[in-house]
Amino acid sequence: MIARPLESTRPVQWLLFGITGAMLLLYGAGWIAAATVFWEQASFRAPRIQSAIVLSLALIVLRAASATRGRRRFVVLVALLLAAIAFFSAPLPKQFGDESIMPGGSDTASSRSNFEHRYAVAEGDVNFHSHLGDVVMTTLDGMFGRSDDSPARAYDAMSRLAGLVFLFELAVAAAWHRWSRQSCRFVGLALAAPVCLLFFGYWDLGYLCVAVGVVPLLALGQRRMSAGTEAATLTAGLLQGLHTALHGFGLLGLAGGALAAFSARGGFLRRCVRVVTFVSAGVALYLGWVFFYIAVGRLSVIWERQLGYRPLSDPMVFDHLLANPLLSRVGFAEFGLFGALSGVPLLALALVSARRAALVPVVLYALPGLLFQVRWWPPSAPFNLDLLLSVFPGLFAACWVIASSRRTSTRALLLLAGLHVLVWMTIGNGMFARVNVDS
Repeated sequence: MIARPLESTRPVQWLLFGITGAMLLLYGAGWIAAATVFWEQASFRAPRIQSAIVLSLALIVLRAASATRGRRRFVVLVALLLAAIAFFSAPLPKQFGDESIMPGGSDTASSRSNFEHRYAVAEGDVNFHSHLGDVVMTTLDGMFGRSDDSPARAYDAMSRLAGLVFLFELAVAAAWHRWSRQSCRFVGLALAAPVCLLFFGYWDLGYLCVAVGVVPLLALGQRRMSAGTEAATLTAGLLQGLHTALHGFGLLGLAGGALAAFSARGGFLRRCVRVVTFVSAGVALYLGWVFFYIAVGRLSVIWERQLGYRPLSDPMVFDHLLANPLLSRVGFAEFGLFGALSGVPLLALALVSARRAALVPVVLYALPGLLFQVRWWPPSAPFNLDLLLSVFPGLFAACWVIASSRRTSTRALLLLAGLHVLVWMTIGNGMFARVNVDS
């Protein structure tokens, strides 16, 4: 007997949408709380030129998506080329207002000792949470001569390389779907995502977990499975595993991709094979490097990072910093703000505008990130943009299904423009900056 696909099982579908709807109501209440705090404490900060660049390119791509296939292919490729040039020619400022945009990376790059303490590959240690990212950073530092200024140059190079990979994945995604209108609109919306700001020279590694090409390769929301589905699933798994090796937050995308793969059409066995294909490929490229570290590089894999977890009802001290509980005005508003910055509003837009059947894999892909953010407490917020803007891979799943409609894509672009304003206002005003209990 052939099992029905997940998207046609009504009770499961309604349960899934009920859970997601309840989660989005929680986020929505957090957005209202954040808005009240902004109204009382924040002043307007105009976005920098980097936001204007990516939003302008996104608008051009969205407008061209209605043209002929040849024209929209040309416009998309030109836009991606211009974005690559902009990543190199318009670097982010190190300061915005009175605040440092990237204090963690700036501190690491300020001296050789700080850099070698953070990236200890030369000393025989590699941090597990970003093991491949650490190896690449150490390699770049060596290429630049391991001098006093080589850490800064390595950070700059890493950011631009990640940006080029991001753009390449978008080009592959559009080509994979034969430059369809939906895939071209997806490219435009992905370019408009605030995470693109990090490719203008942000000094840290959290953004390396972003695997923008995974969603189109899994063909989320497609009604039919093409002959190349297995190859696409394998490629998506390898891509997700690579990004997870670069930074461990990619595990959220790996979990979401596994859930979404199970929602594909076909019998139960076929769906299980698809999940196993995606997960095995992802895990292989995530953990396979460890063998080479130990057997070839003679490195020790260490774990020194701790995740901050948001307390529920009582304040808590984490790493000498005060964590406000979720069930407090400040804690709830902070949760809402960080959820908005990560792109959760795009999922809400998709939920009210797309077909229900197309939403099932999108919701499944987004659920791990939605749940994680409820309890996640980022110690360096709001100045660790590399994590805040990368923690929700469901953003790209939402963009994919939104891209099926020209009108909804336009609304999404306006929403993303608003998120750019929110990013700069958050940084410029130092919203919800951590309080050191020793000060």
